[in-house]
Amino acid sequence: MKNLFHKISASDFLFRFGLSIIFLLNSLAAWFSPDEFLELLDKSPLASAIASPHFWIYIIGINDGLLFLLILFGRWRKGIAIWAAVWMIAVLYITNGEGIMEFIEHLGVLSFIAYYFAYRRPSAER
Repeated sequence: MKNLFHKISASDFLFRFGLSIIFLLNSLAAWFSPDEFLELLDKSPLASAIASPHFWIYIIGINDGLLFLLILFGRWRKGIAIWAAVWMIAVLYITNGEGIMEFIEHLGVLSFIAYYFAYRRPSAER
């Protein structure tokens, strides 16, 4: 019978933990300190055209909380990575005018998501 459980490497778990913490911190910031997000969302014509900035705070809090949990658990990697990448591209667009440091920070997170997408688990048969 095939082994249904794969061996989780420590480095894979640490990588998933680190990546997921980024989303946890953003989720907590949206819930407990939404002022920075509100300022960015107020400046964005696209975000304001779709919904009110206060509604987006709920979306950010829920979305980033879910991404935290799903990345941490490590299941459905490709689907979760695509979801997270699309989300980060939207964040890059919204924060476009905030400066080079914000851009580099979000680009770094996007590169971690790309690595997460491309990661190949070792075969359970080894």
